[in-house]
Amino acid sequence: MLKKVTIEDLARMVKGGFDGNTAQFGEVNKRLNQIDLRLGHMDARLAMVERDIADIRKHFVYRDEFEDALARIALLEKKAGVKSGK
Repeated sequence: MLKKVTIEDLARMVKGGFDGNTAQFGEVNKRLNQIDLRLGHMDARLAMVERDIADIRKHFVYRDEFEDALARIALLEKKAGVKSGK
């Protein structure tokens, strides 16, 4: 025989379902907050690396520029009659 379900019974069942979901969402929120914190740290580290790279680029000389400078120095040494260090 079937038991009659009252509105109060339904309300308790629905509340039980919501209570379970609330606990699960709380755990998901906790994990997302941890991930957000880690991403914040990674963002800060990446910004530091980008600043370091930008600083290195200020002192960077491209190979073709360097070779051009060496050729010019060699030409000046030749015209001045100076023997190269090589």
